[in-house]
Amino acid sequence: MRLYLELAKKSFQRQVAYRSATLAGFATNLFFGMLRAAVLIAVFGGRANLAGYSVADAITYTGLTQALIGATALWGWYDMVRSIKSGEVASDLSKPFDYYGFWLAQDVGRSLYQLLARGVTIMIAYALIFGVSTPGSIGQWALTLLSVALAMLISFGWRFLVSTTAFWVVDAIGFVRMAYFLVLFPSGFLVPLDFMPGWLQALCRATPFPGFVDTPVTIYLGHARDGAAAGLIALQIAWLVVLVGLGRLVAEAGRRKLTIQGG
Repeated sequence: MRLYLELAKKSFQRQVAYRSATLAGFATNLFFGMLRAAVLIAVFGGRANLAGYSVADAITYTGLTQALIGATALWGWYDMVRSIKSGEVASDLSKPFDYYGFWLAQDVGRSLYQLLARGVTIMIAYALIFGVSTPGSIGQWALTLLSVALAMLISFGWRFLVSTTAFWVVDAIGFVRMAYFLVLFPSGFLVPLDFMPGWLQALCRATPFPGFVDTPVTIYLGHARDGAAAGLIALQIAWLVVLVGLGRLVAEAGRRKLTIQGG
């Protein structure tokens, strides 16, 4: 356990070293978030409510989704793919640690830093510029934080699983980039799932992707409370178990392939 804690710590410290990149990411996220907020305000067209969202909720939604970009690495994560492509993976697999835990620990450190340095600061900026909706109780805050933590873990589970394609594909970057791009719509990042037709909502909710963004946002805004919120969190946990299991199975198959090839 100490090894994985140290890996997470070192990953967090590595992120701290790139202050300019963090500042640039914050500025970019805030700029595009404000554009998205302006578009949603225009969509309301003077209406007080749309699909259960108030104008304040819609603005808060854009802030929250922008705040989660870095923590969940919505725009991509290629470290594992590059290590497989370079052959560094052979060294990693020969070391006495769990391969999945090795990458998870590093991603936890990265995600926590991104959540604090970019996520929290974006929400503070939104509160100062627009004013935002906030959870109405300590219990709602606690459920939101739990859901955000699960969102980061589910996102990693998906990214790890997708990255294992590099064991079989010579240049997996293009495939992986497409897989990340396809997540943006069903996750609720581009538009709230509640704004979609019923059949499309059902299709999106049949995937693990709403757990990346839509679930923590829904709980934060209070659109799911008590039993409904607990049900959404249970669904996140179920998808996490599935993704972790699949990721481990496929990574083990990839390890055997490397051994057979003598790599």
